[in-house]
Amino acid sequence: MPRALPIIDTAAPVCCSPLGEHSTDPDADALEIASRLKALADPGRVRIVQELACCDGHEITTTDAGALLGVSEATANHHLKRLQKAGILAPRRDAQKVHYRLDLGALRQLGAVLQVR
Repeated sequence: MPRALPIIDTAAPVCCSPLGEHSTDPDADALEIASRLKALADPGRVRIVQELACCDGHEITTTDAGALLGVSEATANHHLKRLQKAGILAPRRDAQKVHYRLDLGALRQLGAVLQVR
């Protein structure tokens, strides 16, 4: 015999932050979050994110990232690609250059997961 569903108090605090808007697979969510945290496990990549977070809509190129970090363009490109693959940066091609900006949704998702209550 079917049982009645319990009534959920919408005013009560939720125990866990949602990892995705309509997530149905917590394991996939955990893997995505771990991938983003792994991409941020490098001081140079964290520095790039800090630089991009300074202003709304701020973008950076490989040349800019190399100058910021004091590394070659090849190394800067590696860092930018790792952040892009993790979903932290979004690329925009403009003629010969690729401009990267923060994906604010990905950062908000990380912030929600890491928020201590």
